[in-house]
Amino acid sequence: MKKVLIALILVLTLFLVACAPTPTPTPPPAADDAADNGDEVPPEGDGQRPVIVMGTNAGFEPFEFIADYGQGRHGEFSGIDVAIAVRIAEHIGADLEIYDTEFASLIMELQTGRIDFIAAAMTIRPDRQEMANFSDPYFTATQYIIVPIDNDSVSSVQDLDGLIVGVQLGTTGDIFVTENVEAESVARYNRVTEAVLDLMGGSIDAVVVDSAVAQLVVARYSDRLSIVRDDQAFAQEFYGIAVHLDNLELLEQINEVIREMTEAGEIEALFVYYAAYLAD
Repeated sequence: MKKVLIALILVLTLFLVACAPTPTPTPPPAADDAADNGDEVPPEGDGQRPVIVMGTNAGFEPFEFIADYGQGRHGEFSGIDVAIAVRIAEHIGADLEIYDTEFASLIMELQTGRIDFIAAAMTIRPDRQEMANFSDPYFTATQYIIVPIDNDSVSSVQDLDGLIVGVQLGTTGDIFVTENVEAESVARYNRVTEAVLDLMGGSIDAVVVDSAVAQLVVARYSDRLSIVRDDQAFAQEFYGIAVHLDNLELLEQINEVIREMTEAGEIEALFVYYAAYLAD
């Protein structure tokens, strides 16, 4: 397991260096304490500051997940996006509230005003930009295929034809499989963890999911699962934080935080930290 973890961290670090600015990383806040006791829990607000609501789907490690024992970066929630959201709230002087819901409903919740912004490893796509404004990109990804370790019949996207393929509902993986794969059926899940469990249980044949998530899943179940890459079929994707089309002030404030964290190497450091933390 230690060899897998070391290899994973090296791969993730090289991936980020290739796709993002490369300043000297700084460790995430409370990283030492988080390894033993969960992430740092911020103090309660005084009730006199405004409240800003982050919408997410907390089943997408390492970006958003429910922390062990309810001790997360913010309340029970932890992950890279949660850490960024905490910084956004601090930057604008607001108390942060996190609303956990289905990924596919997040933009609708934004449009109706239930949430103020979406931080959910959401890929910036033209169709989504018609419904929301997106921040500057803060992470680069692609899609990977996860299969059982003894499955040597899948080596590309084309090999998914005729299979039962699992995806997270409303994600890029869902859209890609729907448009490009002649699957026997597409099994859509609200959380990636549900798809992975069904894959290991044998009720589906493969899962298509974002590369960072796939790497963590396979590191955790290295004796049961493996990754198939098809770089010709899957394009690069860029994650952004979404706000309402009319909320340009919040968009600029979020961009300021992303620029500061990117230039300081904080997002890169958070990614490496959570990769190690979750694969342990």
